[in-house]
Amino acid sequence: MYRRYPAVLLSLVALLAVGCASNYRVVKTAQLDTVSQCAAMADQNHQQLLVQQQQLSLRVDEVLQQLNVTQTQAPQTEPLNCPEVTYIAEPPATSSPREGRDAASKQLVGAVEQVRFDGLGMTLDARIDTGIATAVLDARDVQPFERNSEDWVRFVVQSKGGEPQEIERKLTRMASLPAGNGEGKKRPVISMRFTLGRVSQQGEFILADRSTNEYPVLLGRLALRDVMIVDVGRNNLAPVPAEQGETP
Repeated sequence: MYRRYPAVLLSLVALLAVGCASNYRVVKTAQLDTVSQCAAMADQNHQQLLVQQQQLSLRVDEVLQQLNVTQTQAPQTEPLNCPEVTYIAEPPATSSPREGRDAASKQLVGAVEQVRFDGLGMTLDARIDTGIATAVLDARDVQPFERNSEDWVRFVVQSKGGEPQEIERKLTRMASLPAGNGEGKKRPVISMRFTLGRVSQQGEFILADRSTNEYPVLLGRLALRDVMIVDVGRNNLAPVPAEQGETP
């Protein structure tokens, strides 16, 4: 019976070695239909696998073509030629001859100096305080009043060992005392000429009661700016201002 299908039997034995009947070496006649169906299914699966491989290969080719087109269309940018950075050390700062002359022309003052108020006719001890801007003058009984539709102020100045003097000055503005020198209440500010050493100039002074302070005058930055150099380690470096009518 087996001799009637020699070619078929050989093919089926080869397929069954790796297919659905790998455990059999001899196939009976009753199982030929089943074996034929199994072989047909194996061949169909193989054909489907080939088709899938072809489709995948086509998709890969399409992706590669798109990448080539994108690279061709992409704009070509020229490489940047950045210049080399050179660091140059700054030369040490030196004072010019003009700066030297300016420093020599300024008045050297210490932490405490004597200030002459020609308008008051008296000389008062002053504390040089670079921590404040506007100067402060010891004034008692400060009374504002009006004169010719303008604001004025009347106050009393007490010199050391001298008689108190009543002074009237036009009001310049109102300002608060520097921090640590009193409450934040607005106080009158006047303008007066003062002389310190060989420097005589106009300056603004806040009027405040300094009867509990050692020095009746505080000189701030605005009174010292551009005309004086301060040495806080020493006192009375400037010459004592001469009285009016006297030779310095």
